[in-house]
Amino acid sequence: MPAHSEYPIVEERALRPPRRRLGLFPRRDPGELPETPVGTVLVFALNGGYKAYTEGQHLRGSEDAVVEARSVSVVYMRNRQVTVAIEMPSQDMGYAFLLKVAFRCKVTDAEAVVSAGVENATDVLANHLRNDAQLMQLGTTRPIEEVHLLSVEVTNRIRAYLEFYPPQVDGLEVVLVNVALLAPNDILTHGQRIKQLKWDGESRELRWAIENRDVSRIEEIFKRGVEATAAFGVSREQLLVADAVGITREAQETRLRALSELINRMPEGALDFLPIDTHKLINRMITSVAGDDPFVETPKTSEPPVLGGGRSFQNGNDGPRRIGLEELDD
Repeated sequence: MPAHSEYPIVEERALRPPRRRLGLFPRRDPGELPETPVGTVLVFALNGGYKAYTEGQHLRGSEDAVVEARSVSVVYMRNRQVTVAIEMPSQDMGYAFLLKVAFRCKVTDAEAVVSAGVENATDVLANHLRNDAQLMQLGTTRPIEEVHLLSVEVTNRIRAYLEFYPPQVDGLEVVLVNVALLAPNDILTHGQRIKQLKWDGESRELRWAIENRDVSRIEEIFKRGVEATAAFGVSREQLLVADAVGITREAQETRLRALSELINRMPEGALDFLPIDTHKLINRMITSVAGDDPFVETPKTSEPPVLGGGRSFQNGNDGPRRIGLEELDD
């Protein structure tokens, strides 16, 4: 559809008196008539009324209405959507809601449209909506930020108003299509900025929560010792298996050296007072250093191994002798 500046009357033009052919037959040059885009018809204004010629009809210039017409109008006949934009005051001084109402219009009588002088249907429909005083006052009950809440009330009001007071435009059929209520652009920009800040904060909090859970998990792995830490490095592909084995072996040897130094610093005979299974301790040390089971065989008995040599103490049995504290000075 061509973009016309006005609707439904696209163009109007005054006509000069027709020329007479051979002084007898008046005839109008078709070149004087305006162009008729697709979807339009010509309506000629006569002394006693109006005459429309259907779309696609070619005029010779000798037709009675064409010869007698003092003016001609181009009327668009096909369906066209007309959008009416109206500002509605809000509760906030200096800010107004933008009301956009879309109508579907169709010319049913081109002669009646020209007779009524309906040059611009947009202005006619806008004035019809402004005549509803209650509609124009709805915006004053809401701040500019509550456009989404006011939109429902405005839509319901317009539908009810048009139902009881439909627009009366001669020769034009008007049907409501939709209603949209908008806030000013700076208010929309402000709302988008606030929403973005809120989303950014939620994203940061979620990212921090995930990081804290990950840190806690890694901390628990570190608390389990060097072996667990090395295994974690291998799982993250940040540590080779051979390096992890070396780190684990070195940590074990470091612990055993620390244990050996601790035992060496203990007073002579102090092990007799500690609940230590010397046999298991030796086995563990050999396993750590050699990497294999020790060659020392474990006695197959439920009794604890002998902790040290001693003389007969009870009932003629050999076993470790318990030393009292009072005998340490002997």
